[in-house]
Amino acid sequence: MSKIAAVIHWSGEPVTTQTIGQITTPSPSLHSSPHSTSAKPSLLTKNNTGFGHLPLKPLAQSQNLLTSTDGRFTLVCDARIDNRQELLDQFADAIGDPAHISDAEIILEAYRRWGRHCATHLIGDFAFIVWDNQSKRVFAARDAMNMRTLSYAQTDNSVLIASEGAQLLAHPAIRANINRHALASWIGGWPDPNVSMFEGIQLLPVGHYLLADANGLVVERYWALDPAFKIRHRSIADYEEQLRGILRRSVNDRMRTSESVIASQMSGGMDSTTVTALAQQEATKRHKQIAVISHTYKTVASCDESERISDMLQHLGLENIHYFAAEQHLGLDFRELYPPSLENPGTVCSPRYIDEMRLIKEIGADILLTGSGGDEMAWGHSLTYSRRLLRGDFKAIKEVISGCKEMQLPLLNTLLNLFVIPFLPPQLKQGIRKLRGKPPASNVPDWVPDKTKRLLEAHEKSSRSNDVVHFSNPALQARYDAWLNSSTINSVRSYQQAGAHFGIEVRHPFFDRRLVEFSFAIPDDLWIRDSYPKWLLRRSMTNVLPDSVCWSRNKVIFDSFFGQIIRDQKETIQTILSDERLQAMGLVDNKKLLSAFESFTENKHASLNVNLLYALMAQIWFQRHAAVFGH
Repeated sequence: MSKIAAVIHWSGEPVTTQTIGQITTPSPSLHSSPHSTSAKPSLLTKNNTGFGHLPLKPLAQSQNLLTSTDGRFTLVCDARIDNRQELLDQFADAIGDPAHISDAEIILEAYRRWGRHCATHLIGDFAFIVWDNQSKRVFAARDAMNMRTLSYAQTDNSVLIASEGAQLLAHPAIRANINRHALASWIGGWPDPNVSMFEGIQLLPVGHYLLADANGLVVERYWALDPAFKIRHRSIADYEEQLRGILRRSVNDRMRTSESVIASQMSGGMDSTTVTALAQQEATKRHKQIAVISHTYKTVASCDESERISDMLQHLGLENIHYFAAEQHLGLDFRELYPPSLENPGTVCSPRYIDEMRLIKEIGADILLTGSGGDEMAWGHSLTYSRRLLRGDFKAIKEVISGCKEMQLPLLNTLLNLFVIPFLPPQLKQGIRKLRGKPPASNVPDWVPDKTKRLLEAHEKSSRSNDVVHFSNPALQARYDAWLNSSTINSVRSYQQAGAHFGIEVRHPFFDRRLVEFSFAIPDDLWIRDSYPKWLLRRSMTNVLPDSVCWSRNKVIFDSFFGQIIRDQKETIQTILSDERLQAMGLVDNKKLLSAFESFTENKHASLNVNLLYALMAQIWFQRHAAVFGH
């Protein structure tokens, strides 16, 4: 993932090379990663505008910063456009040899044709900025799947845009102050994905564009899921075929590279094995080689997937395999094992990720494929069983009972949660909680002070009401909410950051707009059925994957491994959580937070609550970067 930046002075004041250079390549103290890149930026200044692009590879000549032949448009982008061929077919009358057209040129032609609506026509991972020298307007957009980011800030006479908010802190007009709401949302376990950590800097929301001129700036949504859009086929085989086709296209689109080796992460689960298997099929056609990257967990038996990994290697005939022991670096202080970037507490540059990227570079690959996003796109939701019962399908109860027995889940609680509680009115649920002496239900944990909690709850309510996407099907709504707030994006950003240091782009085929539109348009009971989550994905991958992988009900959860890391560093983490500065800001009650942490460490069978983890990472982030903000 490269970095881009733009500075526009509405006053007409010239933009200097130094100014645009500062935010394209910020100083080490403002760099999002502790590992800087040796790549050199491409910079372009003309009158009151400046543009910068920091390439992924040190020796790469930037094709992502260009000016149109007539001089009207300047574009800078960080992009991979996946529907290239479809767009090239439409642009045949206006472009030269398609084989030599870059993605940047495709984006520019799309903007020339469709203006502010251009991003609607683009499929892929992208963030871009276009300056129109005729209309004196700047346009910027980012992809709908949250794979690229853009931040912006306005001063009295300027607009500044960059890949990350941390870049904009390098501009002399921007004061480095913490956005307290953003930090509070991390402490409360529900970070807002569309809010910057920095006061005065805005994060362009997912699937939105920005349009600005001397008279002002507007932000508009260009893409959203359409709850009314439905896909209905006559047979399950037709759904399988369509899903398989979308996945194959998504994987193939992400295999564009001049290198002969492509790396692919592979555990023993459905998602990464699906990506690896489809990549192997395509690699054979392209005369490329797949290098498998797998992690081992020798100290926690419940995390061991070595048997299914071996089955995959044998089934696909893969021999280029590289293992990483998850136990590496565990002797480090937790703060150095998972150091958060300045951009946000969830993006970490773990030495484990650095080791992985270093090896990928050594084996000659510049792409890493992952299975991230598989749960969000293909798992389904248990409320589907509730809806089936509501329709009079009593087989749903039988399937749930069978699934509980096979997966050793608590039967009574599961039946209550699926077939009783969903049908109770909200007022009755709150009344029952009151009778049991419990406070009103809230997503915000007790360690957030009441005043801050009320602000977070009000913001969450406002965000829900302002969202244009509302499903009448509660299972689909729950899936949509889970996707928007998925913690998987932290892993995506962390791997992108680590890969950028070595010139490696990390690509995630499940995070594809075509796939998400399909996923929410088909009948929801195709995703979870017969006590199998990802039922349709399993059907689609039958014979592509070995049955031991494709039809395994064993979903490995790595909470036990990570929880043990936390317990082993109990004293260190207690020290971290005891820092009183955030408490003095009214953002956390240390006593309650430490009590929650103590309860977790004392119960060896407890899983680490994500709220507690986010609060811990928020404290580490603040302590690590406090000097930037003058604390």
